[in-house]
Amino acid sequence: MPESQTSWRLDVLGPPRLTSPEGRALPMERKTAALLTYLALEGEAGRGHLAELLWSETPVGAARNNLVHLLRRLREAGGADLVEAGESLALGSDVSVDALDLLEPGKPGAGGALLDGVDFDDLPDFAEWVLAQGERLAAAQAGRYRGEVERLLREGEAADAAALAERWTELDPGSEEAHRALMRAHFDLGDRAAALRAYHRCKHTLRQELGAEPSPETQRLARDIDLGTVERSVPRRAARIPLQVLRPPTLVGREDVWAQMEEAWERGLGIMIEGDPGSGKTRLAQDFLRSRGDHQVLFFQGRPGDADVPYATHARNYRQTLAANPDLDLPGWVIRELARMLPELGEAPPPMTTEADKRRFYEAKYEVVRLVAERGPVIICTDDVQFMDEPSIEAGAYVGSRFWGDTNTMLRCLYCHRSGELPPYSAALLDSMYAAGVVVPIHLSPLSPDAVTALLTDLDVPNGAGVAGEVALATRGNVQFVLETVKNMFERGNTEVRLPASQPAGVGAMIGERLSRLSGGALQAARAAAVLRRDFTLELVTQTLGTGLLDTVTAWEELEGAQVVSGEAFSHDLVLETVLAGMPPTVRRVLHRSAARVLASAGGHPARVAGHWEDGEDPKQAAPWLVRAGDAAAGSLRFAEAREFYTRAEAAFTASGDVAGAAAVRGTLEALTARAAQVAS
Repeated sequence: MPESQTSWRLDVLGPPRLTSPEGRALPMERKTAALLTYLALEGEAGRGHLAELLWSETPVGAARNNLVHLLRRLREAGGADLVEAGESLALGSDVSVDALDLLEPGKPGAGGALLDGVDFDDLPDFAEWVLAQGERLAAAQAGRYRGEVERLLREGEAADAAALAERWTELDPGSEEAHRALMRAHFDLGDRAAALRAYHRCKHTLRQELGAEPSPETQRLARDIDLGTVERSVPRRAARIPLQVLRPPTLVGREDVWAQMEEAWERGLGIMIEGDPGSGKTRLAQDFLRSRGDHQVLFFQGRPGDADVPYATHARNYRQTLAANPDLDLPGWVIRELARMLPELGEAPPPMTTEADKRRFYEAKYEVVRLVAERGPVIICTDDVQFMDEPSIEAGAYVGSRFWGDTNTMLRCLYCHRSGELPPYSAALLDSMYAAGVVVPIHLSPLSPDAVTALLTDLDVPNGAGVAGEVALATRGNVQFVLETVKNMFERGNTEVRLPASQPAGVGAMIGERLSRLSGGALQAARAAAVLRRDFTLELVTQTLGTGLLDTVTAWEELEGAQVVSGEAFSHDLVLETVLAGMPPTVRRVLHRSAARVLASAGGHPARVAGHWEDGEDPKQAAPWLVRAGDAAAGSLRFAEAREFYTRAEAAFTASGDVAGAAAVRGTLEALTARAAQVAS
């Protein structure tokens, strides 16, 4: 086609519009708009797939014929081949698309919602695709606005920043981030009244459209603007926090507890360390383990989100154990049994049908630990027991019981958990271990004022000794609270012990203050990682946000510098929990739905995918995944978990109006009850 003809324009952000090189607008009925939009954003697609997508209730032959007629009408109306047609279809290279401009760095891009005003309720699969792509484009659009507003504020162009932020709020009225950008821009202009009016408009919009209140972050910004204490936007970055604050050089204030651990060790007993969140349990356990240099350590760890997926904790921990012992000579039957939770090992046996099947699975787990223990003394340390899933706890108890009383195997156990946070099954198991006298409980108390002084001195905090008393009083001796206070001192560049105005002023509020200093991109990356919870990767975070990997890496560098994360993990579970607690509901829902799609395409466990759809408040999508999660639990003889998944599936089908789906699940529940009774007998 001649150069002068290569300027067709397809606009799909807002009401769809197709414009010829001469500026003539071509009429587009909704399925033409659907076809062109799909090809624009997905690239090449097969005729069969497109016919099924756009005429889902039509017989295959008739649907393909409809597609042919649509292409013919489009060619006749435009006088050109806008679609490259073979067995697969692709959008012509001479068509520019506003949505693609938005996704390409360096190109201007802005507009409305994807295919705004076009109804696809009769095409549920295509409607779901539009929803997913719309969220992806909205995230890219928000990122474009965010980056440009931040640049303008850094360069002192507050008026232009305010104008752009105003457009952002018009495009996405429910975005608190957009409203905060507008508030900051007005404040930088010296117009505090306009900044507060922007806040009240945000508050009114959220109430009217979402029935929600502004997040603590937005309320805090409004309060600081009102008091005049918010800092103006400047290019200066927060001071980098010294690395020793992430991990203090020495353990302080735990001499008495260490002595108790030594005594239990000499008696050959297991050790259970329990204490409040942030009391330093993990650090104490790790230092104690390092003092036993003649033992191999298997460091097992429960993580937030494990409780939702049967054997989630054990799958991660056994994968880690096998990686640390790559030459371990495992019998074939052990490998096959482990494949039930580690699919990379090969084909798994059929689903369990008897208790004997489950014992064989647990025996395989025991065999791994036994073979490792044959190589020398071993310590199994299980951290954050409160996060573990019940099947992993049951299996772990079985493996541990096989070693108790075995004088020929040198295996020791150390556990850590938060006080008062064990689920009933774990608490009952722990009580039985105490009663049997095989485990000694050790409680971590808050640090004393002298210990806080020693800690601040160890961290090289300027005037640490002078403010230690105040820090000890403010933090009540909680180790993580002390460290977060110190991080705030370094970020503010002074040694003022200033607690957040939030009530109660606990460690979460202190972490929240530090999170408020992050750039928009870094905060969004932290939010995506927090939503993904366990075993997230930078690639999964990137896909969940719908951004580029380099953008995520840049954001991650900022998070690591602020000690919000360390590597591909949060620096502390309390940080993850604070990120989740401070997330606006609308953001949380969007990220959960995006995470569900990402994990589904990555082969994630059905229970994880279902949980994200539920948290994303989409029962229609959650229902079939809950059924699959129930099937998986039943296949492992986890009948209680299976019943819970099926019950949630029935509720989800009912909520989405799928009467037949709900009835089918009720039949499955009846069959499950009969099967459980048969296995029990």
